[in-house]
Amino acid sequence: MSAPRVIVVGDVLYDMVARVEGGLPVGADSFVRIQDSPGGSGANVAAWLASLGVEAHLVGRVGEDPLGDHLEAGLREAGVRTHLPRDPSLPTGRVFVLVDGSGERTMITDRGAGEALGPRDIPARLFAPGAHLHLTGYLFSGGGRREAALEALRLARSAAMSFSVDPSSVTLLRAVGVERFAGWTSGADLLFPNLSEAALLSGRAEPEEAARRLLERYRAVVLKLGPEGALYADREGRRARLPAPRVRRADATGAGDALCAAFLASWVRGEPPARALREGVRLAARVVGRTGARGFRRTRGPC
Repeated sequence: MSAPRVIVVGDVLYDMVARVEGGLPVGADSFVRIQDSPGGSGANVAAWLASLGVEAHLVGRVGEDPLGDHLEAGLREAGVRTHLPRDPSLPTGRVFVLVDGSGERTMITDRGAGEALGPRDIPARLFAPGAHLHLTGYLFSGGGRREAALEALRLARSAAMSFSVDPSSVTLLRAVGVERFAGWTSGADLLFPNLSEAALLSGRAEPEEAARRLLERYRAVVLKLGPEGALYADREGRRARLPAPRVRRADATGAGDALCAAFLASWVRGEPPARALREGVRLAARVVGRTGARGFRRTRGPC
């Protein structure tokens, strides 16, 4: 039996992670260890999907530079089938991640070449019945990135494919508007918000109520609750809620991407949602316990 195909459209970025215990002093020096790690929400999901035996395709854009070579090589080594046009004028994107003592993170992002992703970068040949499309919400920020996302959605709907969306960012949702985002993404088979995103999209702060309201627009919701675990709800009335395993939170970066990937890897194989949720929560806990978005070994840079 062939592996299920999942097409992920999203960012490919280079993370630089600095862990700062206590508060960050303003106007003064801080001396901390900075670790490098492959990142980008789309790339993280694709890498985890491939590691779980899914035929994972990643569509994005990187610079025509050694960093782009390095990140693509790592993705291919992980088993991802990459579709990453090289941009001659913009560098590969980078993220500076500040992690506090609780493992929570603040990200400062330069998307670089990813900002120039456009509809012509979407490989139409990949879209076929039985495949699944996963989009990261960052794509809807505007310009060609949004047009690329809408083209991918058009192709998926034309091929009668299932599709999922991770809203990705409260900041983005506020910038583009809740109603506009819902208009683009309504009908998704799966929505993967965190609680802040779900509250903004639904107008409800309580997880169960937020999920119920979101089901008016989406077929199923996987609500990421951080240290509280995750919740699943769908229009057929199925519900599941699982606590997160107890782990020392080293770095929350990428935990939501890992949960998405593990859930999808089970879901596209037709496994019950409760089992898919359990796999998602387990993998997210594994990532939280390590530094770096994928919980993989620390990678060396291209230099």
